Amino acid sequence: MKIRILCVGKVKEGFYRRLIEEYSTSIRKRCSFEILEVEDEKTAEHMSEAERRKLLELEGDRLLKYLDRNPKELVAALCIEGKMYSSQDWSSLIREQIRQKEIQQITYIIGGSLGLDARVVRRADLTLSFSRLTFPHQLMRVLLAEQIACHYL
Repeated sequence: MKIRILCVGKVKEGFYRRLIEEYSTSIRKRCSFEILEVEDEKTAEHMSEAERRKLLELEGDRLLKYLDRNPKELVAALCIEGKMYSSQDWSSLIREQIRQKEIQQITYIIGGSLGLDARVVRRADLTLSFSRLTFPHQLMRVLLAEQIACHYL
């Protein structure tokens, strides 16, 4: 099994990087694991809707380059409008998907500060929300890595 986290931007804060590395080390003891980062676009404080769409499109283009149509890959987009699961329910769903579809790779996608381009969300097999609250995308990497390390394997 291979697990990837595909995300927009870099983690700047050292405390987040340390936590992500701690969880990553735990995950790598059980499967192949990598975090892929694509460049984020600079956001202006007051953007028009057209500027916002263009920014998401550019980031979406970068993400989509990593998302081949592979029937053995499960793609889960993290987005606020996604479905919420308990840790146990999500783990059960993932295990069932692995068994039924013989999944060999899971890719989780985390967008940038403005979220994900609609094309990326449509490309996903599943959408996942950790909460109706909005979290910084850097913190979402920590939360996702913790969930993978503690519940999904």
